[in-house]
Amino acid sequence: MKKTFLSGLLVLAMLMSAQFTFANGSGDKDPAMQGDDYPIEISIFNISTEGVPPEDNKMYKWMKDTFNVTFKWDILVGDRDQKIGVMNASGDYPDIVYSEGSKFVDAGALIPLEDLIKEYAPSVYQHYEYLWEKMKYPGTDHIYTLPNWGVIDNRYTGSWYSASALWVQKEVLKDAGYPEVVTMDEYFDLLANYKAKYPTIEGLPTVGFTILTYDWHKFCLINPPLFLAGYPNNGDGIVDPKTMEFQCVWDMDISKQWFKKLNEMNQIGLVDRNSFVDNYDQYLAKLSSGRVLGMHDQHWQFQNAQDVLMSSNMGNRTFAPLPIVFDESIKPWYRDQPVPNLNQGYGISVDAKDPIRIVRFWEAQIQEEAQRIMQWGFEGEDYTLNADGYPVRTPEQRTEQDDPIWKLHNKALLWYGNAPKLEGAFSDGLATDIGNTPVEIMANVKPWDKELFDAYGVTNYPDLMDPNPPRNPPAYPAWQISLEDGSDPQIAKTRMEDAYLKWLPRVILADPADFEELWAEYVKALDEAGIETYEAFMTEKLIERATEWGEM
Repeated sequence: MKKTFLSGLLVLAMLMSAQFTFANGSGDKDPAMQGDDYPIEISIFNISTEGVPPEDNKMYKWMKDTFNVTFKWDILVGDRDQKIGVMNASGDYPDIVYSEGSKFVDAGALIPLEDLIKEYAPSVYQHYEYLWEKMKYPGTDHIYTLPNWGVIDNRYTGSWYSASALWVQKEVLKDAGYPEVVTMDEYFDLLANYKAKYPTIEGLPTVGFTILTYDWHKFCLINPPLFLAGYPNNGDGIVDPKTMEFQCVWDMDISKQWFKKLNEMNQIGLVDRNSFVDNYDQYLAKLSSGRVLGMHDQHWQFQNAQDVLMSSNMGNRTFAPLPIVFDESIKPWYRDQPVPNLNQGYGISVDAKDPIRIVRFWEAQIQEEAQRIMQWGFEGEDYTLNADGYPVRTPEQRTEQDDPIWKLHNKALLWYGNAPKLEGAFSDGLATDIGNTPVEIMANVKPWDKELFDAYGVTNYPDLMDPNPPRNPPAYPAWQISLEDGSDPQIAKTRMEDAYLKWLPRVILADPADFEELWAEYVKALDEAGIETYEAFMTEKLIERATEWGEM
């Protein structure tokens, strides 16, 4: 879109909205944004890692003033499945729960949303309309949750990479002269050389390669072989795009190749042995210290650690993603096209005091002007508009808005993270994420990032990965398929997870002479757990999904 046309749209939009004032929650409310007149406190169960906002949080104050809504938070502490199991056993639920998979639905904890959304939230329905049928819970005509991410409006504008990668500390790449790093062996050589050269960082022992294995985050332990072998992110398996046959990756030769490498790296002291006992907070704290050189993860899981490093003036020790593969014959497939998070997001519980009021709030908060405030902040305070109509922040604003403490006091992250939201671009063409607007993209390139981009001939992290990701395969991604609690496939998967959590640490930490024997014991444990039952179920469901979606 040409700037002159964009500026005209912005001017028109500002003239049309000039009669309303939103800054800091003062002035009359835009009727399109306004919730019901009567106040409501919404209780929410959330698995977010964000802290509970303080009473002086300006965004929640604005939401209270604008929508007559306040929140009571129940944030996950400890084991997620155990917490959900206790809630389901008691039958006592908050108004809204974050639901992922089948546990709440199968327990009868959630109410259907399709009729409520169509009647009371037309903008929410319009936002999700193109995937309405895909949002229905398998085997039913009901929608129980609203996808929290991946529903793109107007156009995709992302300039950041938040998916899976083998990550490396930027200072490691710089110290090595920004080498081309393609293969698994080259990646670990890079880490090993730096650790040998710098055995301590900031006075603490350097950690070569760490692994997040805690609770539901444990996919970081078992997912790398898929990507190293050039397969897309189908979770814990490989899917034949023609037949939909599903093969679990956990016992395959590509997994054996990866874990044998970790075993070798453990012998030279590169693998963090505390990986198998650390919890999630300890993992983040370790990354935040600036002494971890590499790991496999998805960026959204360690964003908080990145923020701490930035606020501690250690931006050079934040992480860059690399599309590492087993060997140069393999084409990486880390990136995918935007994928809606089906069966993940907020659902309204059967105990909700006022479901219609909640849905009307969803409708009010998804309006463009509300989303602009929730995502950009307040004009004149958090950004200004330049002569071309683009939002611009000062260097001081960018610095403070990277600070986790500032976010805790000024953003509504606990709500926004899992709520229905606009993604992509507003109707005026500007990105919903202020960091993806033209001026801010350039301004946000830190000196260490510019140096890295210039060295590799790219302008952003997505291009450092797979510059042109192919179209997503049929029925993709398999990890969205839910397993019913107590079913044979669910029991088999749970037993397999128990098996890999028991055996893979032993495999990694073992004497190399014992590797083959331990690997055989591990594969035997997977077989006994019911891997064939799980694979057959996934194949059946993928065929059903591909047929329903018209992709087979």
